[in-house]
Amino acid sequence: MSGQDFKIVCPDCQAKILIDHKTGAVLSHERKTVDLSKRSFEEMLGQKEKRKSDAEDVFAQAIREHENRDELLEKKFKEAFDKADKNDTPPPHPFDYD
Repeated sequence: MSGQDFKIVCPDCQAKILIDHKTGAVLSHERKTVDLSKRSFEEMLGQKEKRKSDAEDVFAQAIREHENRDELLEKKFKEAFDKADKNDTPPPHPFDYD
């Protein structure tokens, strides 16, 4: 874990989530273990529906990220190109080291 990544504990389900500070991507997700014998059928059914909804949200987010991927890569390329363009020092000549 780098010093700037975010570690979050969900107040609802107590899951531990590690988020990349640059991209906002989830690096790791650790669910809290739950004793299933103490939950009712209705609670488990509600959790199943919630997980289904969450999965649909994650899928929609992945589609949005994929749609914006070309734009993001273009921005990164322009930034790297501008950075390289500002550096006026010529590359080292390998034969100068002899």
